[in-house]
Amino acid sequence: MHQTSKAKRTLLCILAALFLLCALPFAGFAQSEDARLIFDDNGDFTILHLTDWHCGYPLPALHKQLVLESLAEAKPDLVVLGGDLSEAANEDQPAAIKEICEIFVQAEIPFVITFGNHDYMHGYTIDEMFSFYQKFGGAYFIGTDEQPDLFGCGTCSIPVYAHDGSRVAYNIYCFDSGDSVAGKGYDSVHADQIEWYREKAEELKDANGGEFVPAVVFQHIIVQEIYDKLFPAAQKYSVGVREYDTQNYDLLPIPNLSNIKDGYIFEKPCPGYYNHGQLDAMSKNGDVRAIFCGHDHYNSFTVEIDGVDIVNTPSVKPHIFLRKINWGSRVITLHEDGSYESRVLTALELADREGSAITATGDVSRFEFFLVKIWKAFADVSMFLWKAVTGFTFRF
Repeated sequence: MHQTSKAKRTLLCILAALFLLCALPFAGFAQSEDARLIFDDNGDFTILHLTDWHCGYPLPALHKQLVLESLAEAKPDLVVLGGDLSEAANEDQPAAIKEICEIFVQAEIPFVITFGNHDYMHGYTIDEMFSFYQKFGGAYFIGTDEQPDLFGCGTCSIPVYAHDGSRVAYNIYCFDSGDSVAGKGYDSVHADQIEWYREKAEELKDANGGEFVPAVVFQHIIVQEIYDKLFPAAQKYSVGVREYDTQNYDLLPIPNLSNIKDGYIFEKPCPGYYNHGQLDAMSKNGDVRAIFCGHDHYNSFTVEIDGVDIVNTPSVKPHIFLRKINWGSRVITLHEDGSYESRVLTALELADREGSAITATGDVSRFEFFLVKIWKAFADVSMFLWKAVTGFTFRF
């Protein structure tokens, strides 16, 4: 009898130890299967896209307050940092990235980064920059460099599972769109990354009963086709021409603004010089619902091209007065049925909320926001009247 009790106690100790060992992975976000990204019971999954901070070190109070209030308002399941974050001196980069990461670690929100061209300019390799986010983001930084031999760093695929966890219902692709092309202009998503995307999409398709899994894409630099949609091909005597690869575009007269579905355009888009076929590949598959970009600080438009929405998210950094209409972030809601919706969450909107401390930082006054409201009302009325008269949607 004594031996039986002792055996039972031993067995219980072993089971307790096994239980503790099994429980250990759940302490870290990225370590547990149950910590997978998953749709809520309503079939929704929320992403907050925060891009182009261009901030110094320490992080300016206004930047941080805008981010904190954006998180509180959007309540995201995932944050995507769109690149061009820290502009700190080279020696301060690790500390600056740590300060940024701490926002999301303390909020206990998973996050990932798609590098921008300015992230290449701080005396570190892009792989070293990525390692800083991994180090300081800990379990909450869920980005990976899925295939290190690909162009850039941080290109990865992030699945979002159905609310019951039974399948991948949506996929999030993150791409490093690089820095610049010597003597030409900006860089873009490269051919090897596009081939990786094709293989990944097929892999997900096979696991999904032969159907492509709906997807969204995040990258810093916008696709080149934006010019095909907005600007006419340059004529012999055109002025204000912009060149991309083998094509010239006439920037005068104003672009074909009727193709903008929503939002504002305050500057000419700056895509990569070379087009490696990214949009063609994604349009052909039909899985990608939207490509979300940053880079062009003052734009917040959505333009549909070949079945894919090209969406520009404005900068987190404060703009000059007339461009503060756009200043903020973008809230994206994925739906389990394969659709999505998005909207710009502006600083103007947040500053109007009770308890907001955006104007309390002293960098932007309530009076300035009041003037921005008047300007926005004028811009919106002008757009409505222009459309009523001409049949086109006008954007400033």
